[in-house]
Amino acid sequence: MFLAQISDTHLLSLQENDPVAVKRADNLMRCIDTINQLPVAPQAVVHTGDMINFGPENDYGLACEILSQLKAPFFPTLGNRDSRPEFIKSFLLPKTISNENAFCQYRVVLKDFDVVAADTKSLTRNCGTSCPERIAQLQELLKQDCDKPVFVFLHHPPTRIEALKNPLQFDEIENARAFTDLFDRFDNIVRILCGHTHRSDIVQMGRHQASTLPSLATDVRLDQYPNTLVNEPIFQIHELHEDGHVTSMSHFAKARPEAALA
Repeated sequence: MFLAQISDTHLLSLQENDPVAVKRADNLMRCIDTINQLPVAPQAVVHTGDMINFGPENDYGLACEILSQLKAPFFPTLGNRDSRPEFIKSFLLPKTISNENAFCQYRVVLKDFDVVAADTKSLTRNCGTSCPERIAQLQELLKQDCDKPVFVFLHHPPTRIEALKNPLQFDEIENARAFTDLFDRFDNIVRILCGHTHRSDIVQMGRHQASTLPSLATDVRLDQYPNTLVNEPIFQIHELHEDGHVTSMSHFAKARPEAALA
């Protein structure tokens, strides 16, 4: 019983043949290839935001093209660098969200657990935010089945991570607490999966644990790695055990046998 998580792909347009853009696209393709080759397929693959890097609309076309190769069900949420309307139009309509101007929040029913996407995007800043409307909507999603295990995934971690230069990646502490207070009401949340920080951490967030993972774009990753692993993209596997405990493991993506984007 597990899911895979990727994040912060920061895809760029390939029109200029920028080597950074080619590398980032190749990083994502390598991860998809590796996930597809796992002995047991994950019940879902989630993307915790910053799919593109302030690019034009065709960057989502590139993302859709690459991600369509995934064999497992794919569910994303948006980060501060994503365009909410274009993101929802490209990935979520009409499957889970019926309005391209709505918050990117939804629940998906899977076999052994559900996944719930939360929207932390601010329209004015790169840090996370919340508002009464999205918290109320998220509460209704979480109330749909309070007995089934749930992974919540969102971009900005709504808690302090002391290893960061700016430990709180939210505009206001009260807006971060709104998420924490809401999640604390639900015993069936098994892990809160976050992106944004470009590094791996597990921290206590109220009654639950929140985890982050390195950016898939290796050129902006913040964790330290040996020279032989600096350019190796990482995804994470989160396994839900029968007792409700979650274990997480980082995986390096395998090299592709053919040239990227050949």
